[in-house]
Amino acid sequence: MAINVELHLDHLQISKDTQDWIETKINQLEEGHHDISGAYLSIKQLSGKPTVNMYQAKMVLYHKPDNIAGSHKSASIPEAIQEAYEAAERQLRKSRSHLKDRRKRAHGNRQIEDDSID
Repeated sequence: MAINVELHLDHLQISKDTQDWIETKINQLEEGHHDISGAYLSIKQLSGKPTVNMYQAKMVLYHKPDNIAGSHKSASIPEAIQEAYEAAERQLRKSRSHLKDRRKRAHGNRQIEDDSID
């Protein structure tokens, strides 16, 4: 199932290849799982003298039970996107691992209760 990816570029341009890369990477996160319903990517150029050539990318994954967000600032748009994606991916893996551990503990307690009934 393809995930709907919403892009907000704030008067910036990215190539079609970069857009395709973003959609492919986000769809790879969803493979084998059903916990991501969509994604949002915002890219903006920061203002002010020290940051005039800096870009910030924020990626939000609409994830159950909580949304996941990653952001990064960089001098290049592709690098900012890549780092924001990796930050969101790390958080997603951590969240999935945490939920998996909770399920294991819940199933483990259920088995102990079932064994004590006999």
